[in-house]
Amino acid sequence: MRLALYCDFVLDGIRPLQLVVQTQPGELDWTEILYLPLSGPFERFEPEQFDDKIGASVLLEDLVLKRGGNEELGVVLPNLALRHPGADITLLVIQISDAEEVLEYKWGDRLMEDGLIE
Repeated sequence: MRLALYCDFVLDGIRPLQLVVQTQPGELDWTEILYLPLSGPFERFEPEQFDDKIGASVLLEDLVLKRGGNEELGVVLPNLALRHPGADITLLVIQISDAEEVLEYKWGDRLMEDGLIE
């Protein structure tokens, strides 16, 4: 599994806009919650890397937070499986603004400040 950030210019500079989770076919268990580490570092995801892969948008209601120890952002995969039955999804796209709403802090700004984007 690869975690990367799609960044683009917004107002005064480059900002992370989407967290992209790239997987191999059959790698995900669609009956479980997928927890993602938030500590980075994250590499950049370029638009041409979307290629012809099958992707799915992760909605705000698909996100949960795992607290304690290291915070992790959770993706409720059964929700996606219901919306996209039988699809061979290999890209999950999470809007940074949705992640920040679940986390209750400006995670994108923290990534930039702490230099967690390669």
